[in-house]
Amino acid sequence: MKYTKKIMNVALIAFIDNGKVLLNRRADAESEMWEFIGGGIEAGELPLEAIKREVFEEISYNLDEKVDDLKFIDYFKYESDKIAAEVHVFKAKHPGVEKFSDSDETRVEDLHLFAIDSALELVLLPMSRIILEKDILFEY
Repeated sequence: MKYTKKIMNVALIAFIDNGKVLLNRRADAESEMWEFIGGGIEAGELPLEAIKREVFEEISYNLDEKVDDLKFIDYFKYESDKIAAEVHVFKAKHPGVEKFSDSDETRVEDLHLFAIDSALELVLLPMSRIILEKDILFEY
């Protein structure tokens, strides 16, 4: 049986607050796993459109480029045994969890702010780990 990799194009966002970054504890992982909010970019969709849609779908928050200081900060390719992904990374000011709501994908109680060093000690999804290790979240 031949196995084919899943090809993905994703947009992820780091919400930043006082030198800390917001991570989501994945509800569907087999073990405790942390990640940035985001998801797949749909056909014909721009990464900026995708991150706005994903944030709304996952935490019912309408990202505003000016109010939230939303910025594109990085792009990289990621490959594992199972997937090949193009990853578009954004960051924004964290508006506060009181502005977020639960969805089918994310519970507000599973969102936590971490200092980068503390976040790197967590079990992270590989793409999230790469973003944190790149040390780019506080450069712009």
